[in-house]
Amino acid sequence: MRRCWFLGLCLLFHGRGLAQAHQVLHHWSGGLAARSIRVHAMLSSVCDSVRLIVDEDPGFGSPWASELTTADSTHGLVSALQANGLQPGTSYHYRFEVDGLLDVSAANTGHFRTPQEGAHSFSFVTGSCNSTGDHPVWQSMGWLQPLFFLSSGDLHYADPNSLDVEVHRAAYVSQLYSKIPLMSFLHRTPLAYVWDDHDFSGNGSSATSIGKVSALRAYREHVPSYEVPMDSTVDQAFTIGRVRFILSDLRAAKTDHQMMSDEQHSWLRQQFIAARDSGLISCWVSPVTWNSIAYPENWGCQPEERRVLSDWLRENHIDDLFIVSGDAHMLAMDDGTNADFSSTLDSPYRYPLFQAAAINRHGSYKGGVFNQGGVFLNPSIDHGQFGEVLVNDEGEEVCITFRGWRTDSLSPALTLMNTYTFCRDPLQEDAIADIHGEDRWHVWYDGDGAVVLESGADRGRMELLVMDVNGRVIATDTRALNGNRQYVELPALPCGVYIARIGSGGKSLLCRFAVTE
Repeated sequence: MRRCWFLGLCLLFHGRGLAQAHQVLHHWSGGLAARSIRVHAMLSSVCDSVRLIVDEDPGFGSPWASELTTADSTHGLVSALQANGLQPGTSYHYRFEVDGLLDVSAANTGHFRTPQEGAHSFSFVTGSCNSTGDHPVWQSMGWLQPLFFLSSGDLHYADPNSLDVEVHRAAYVSQLYSKIPLMSFLHRTPLAYVWDDHDFSGNGSSATSIGKVSALRAYREHVPSYEVPMDSTVDQAFTIGRVRFILSDLRAAKTDHQMMSDEQHSWLRQQFIAARDSGLISCWVSPVTWNSIAYPENWGCQPEERRVLSDWLRENHIDDLFIVSGDAHMLAMDDGTNADFSSTLDSPYRYPLFQAAAINRHGSYKGGVFNQGGVFLNPSIDHGQFGEVLVNDEGEEVCITFRGWRTDSLSPALTLMNTYTFCRDPLQEDAIADIHGEDRWHVWYDGDGAVVLESGADRGRMELLVMDVNGRVIATDTRALNGNRQYVELPALPCGVYIARIGSGGKSLLCRFAVTE
């Protein structure tokens, strides 16, 4: 059927030529998932027929088309497109069909790779503080062939701050879309992006900035983001492999007394809990540095808010977490020793920090102690710096490597400035025992087709979900506890590692068991 559809396109276009009244001027992709992606395209004029053409074949021999959308003046002539039903772990190419005509130009052809589902290895690049998209650092990022680009803010320095939404829309066009090196990179690398001050409403901007509403509107029009759950901020979260990425907006709700609103804090905590209970490692993107002391424009300016959050992380046993930050124009890493701001300063958990900036901006240090190789300030606005994060996950232990890269002003040649690797086991049984005390569970496979669950609890109810390491559900069971040991029959299982998610007594925990024969 797809071949017939493509033949129809060929017949339709034959004799009509490529001239068209409506043209795609700019485009980029984001919201990447194993089976979907979002692409936003800005057109030259109002158009009621735009769709995305996607194919594994770079020659577009067997294309698939998205649903038709529009581009209207109410939304800044930006068409929001989405491709669903994609295959995990697959390389794709995309083009646009506008008003019935296929745009085959190289400038309007994009590329992306979908991640696999479940545990797998991947890499991404990250950075903030971009003065110009003309710098060769963007080519350097592309050389590493990352799965996606994680922008932690200040993607441009236009400093828009106006009640007029056109001022904020224009910043995307003049500072990003018109820059060939940057857009060449983003045409083949999906974006995950949360702003800081310069790309929100100017230096030091906050919830009181007059441009807030315009900034939010322009962001939603132009940026192919993940789902944004709150109307007043651009916080968002997504999962790739066994990493839950949580992006916090630290500008749109920021006040003189609080970095984030109560609603943001509640959402953030829900994300951490969900990641913990799903056997995921959290990557928290804080656009400003976490571990500074008494600095006016990062977490150092709100020590009490940071203490309360730190105490909550400890009390809720959020142990598998690392933090990525921007804003300070430097490369720096810490193993988590200097990230503990709990009341007693003796949290058993270590949250590694990766400070990755400036993409191209003069150097700056905004506080904090980093114990993995020192602090590398960007030498000048002419140099480029960014981070690379490699996630090595073969189904059990997850090892994460930070790499800090620098380029000079003349070429995209890379110099490795610092690196740090740490490993976590999000399904480690000992960690579960520490959380649940007398209610700890032991789980094993008895070799006769049943999983055995043993606990100190002998009353109440238990809900069980058994999954393989890719997250596919194998079996479910709900029962009243009768004694300390439960037997749950399973379908025939091949050898491998499996995950049991147990809900009991208002708690949820994960255990791992193996089938060896």
